[in-house]
Amino acid sequence: MTVIARVSTEPTAASHSRLQGGPYHTHDWLHPVEFAYLPGPLTPALEQTIDPLLEWLKRAGCPILSRPTNQTEVIITTARFGVPVDRSKALFFHAKRRYHLSQRPRLMTIVSIAEPDYQRWLDHFTSLAARSAAASAEYQYPGLGPEAIEVLQRQARRGGPEVAMARFLQGHVKSIQVMALRHDGWNRPLSAMLFDLAGAHPTVLARDPQTFAQELGLRLLATSGAHEVNAHVFSGETFPQARWEQLASPDAMIRAGRVFGEFGFLTDPIAIEKITGFRSVSEAISAQYSEGCFATYEPEIPGLIVTASGSSRLVDKRRIQRSDQAIVVGVKPERDGAIVRPIAGLDRVVPSVEAVELMSICQAVPPRRRSNRHAEEVEVPVARSILHGPIGVAAYDPARVESVQLDEPYYRHLVSCGTGVLAEGTSSAFSRSSALNDPDDPRLVVFLEQPGHGVVVVEKWVEGRQPFEVMRDCLASGDLQASLQVPQGWIDWELITRSDGRRMMQKVAARSSNGRGDHL
Repeated sequence: MTVIARVSTEPTAASHSRLQGGPYHTHDWLHPVEFAYLPGPLTPALEQTIDPLLEWLKRAGCPILSRPTNQTEVIITTARFGVPVDRSKALFFHAKRRYHLSQRPRLMTIVSIAEPDYQRWLDHFTSLAARSAAASAEYQYPGLGPEAIEVLQRQARRGGPEVAMARFLQGHVKSIQVMALRHDGWNRPLSAMLFDLAGAHPTVLARDPQTFAQELGLRLLATSGAHEVNAHVFSGETFPQARWEQLASPDAMIRAGRVFGEFGFLTDPIAIEKITGFRSVSEAISAQYSEGCFATYEPEIPGLIVTASGSSRLVDKRRIQRSDQAIVVGVKPERDGAIVRPIAGLDRVVPSVEAVELMSICQAVPPRRRSNRHAEEVEVPVARSILHGPIGVAAYDPARVESVQLDEPYYRHLVSCGTGVLAEGTSSAFSRSSALNDPDDPRLVVFLEQPGHGVVVVEKWVEGRQPFEVMRDCLASGDLQASLQVPQGWIDWELITRSDGRRMMQKVAARSSNGRGDHL
């Protein structure tokens, strides 16, 4: 192998937020929000972290209250590592009722963990990933459900020990947003790992208290400002059932689910109730969610056929049927949900929470004219089919595949998938694609890695090919190679020449969200 050149995907442009005390190199949409601090058990390491954090949030213009109000966006609390939070006392389930709130604030639970303990648990989950399911079936985790081992083992195998640790802590402290504060034997903070539902686990190093507090504060504000865009609505106009049954693209969607499952882009739905051990979690969070989604544009509608949401009902994206597909024809003016066209005579299907992101990509890229089966000219996006998978990219052939990047703040201060701000950032990145803007560009596949969450892959139209065939061939030929490691920040690549003479862009490292290379 010969290394030809090294390339960093770290962008150079930076935004400046509306926070006080700046400027800060972060998202320009960040703004002060109201926090409530309701501490649980405290340790010296927690106090050394939380006190500067709250002071920084105050300087940035954020009110910090001792009791949440209807304007509170985030509740910060603490928990003791190794001591499960009882469901009857968990703020995640009871804060809204306990404080008579009209809406449920986000909850961030900070847990302090001694570094040796953290490493021992990582070793445990590494070992768990290597064991057979049968050998682990009887293992029980205090405070978690009897079937938690099943989910944790799958997560350790797919996402690594850090993701399994995230699920363990989330179930232990009954909180989706968790900050694992790692400290040394003298209770000095070393770093913080920030966990969310999608499996993100970026690391922020505690180099000095003030910088540490600022980085954590900006991350909290990025999380609080990223809202899910799942307020989908159904249009009054239905699509005829007879025409739906004549379409070939829903069958192509079914085949694509199997193919993407074989390549590792789609995986088992995550059963939240198996981790927690109780079913009644739907008011606060769905009992399960499916990882990944995909879609293809159908000129006969015209509209985007999208996989169903895996939160409203159990949907294994690897084994979908026609009844697991929805027609998206636009995005609401408020940009908080998609416009869905129901199929006459069939049950209404709610599309994936990423439906806004998928349709926003179609709206952002150039249009092209294409004839439908009735020889009518219709306008379609140059992006024909889109895959969003909870997986990373190990290498790609730059002559056949293009990589595009988000704006710089998305790599520094991560936001969750299925949110409006990430949909906007993702569609903007694809709008800058050379391959999608230039009809003569020979590259037929374009991808974007979303730090903390996965990859979005787009294929162009090719005459005579069915939906997803171009993408499938790209994966089968090795032009695009997947990796179970999802980057948690900036990405570095190097152009290499392999022994067979083929040139490939190969990932060197995926740096953490603070950009200092402390997490690979």
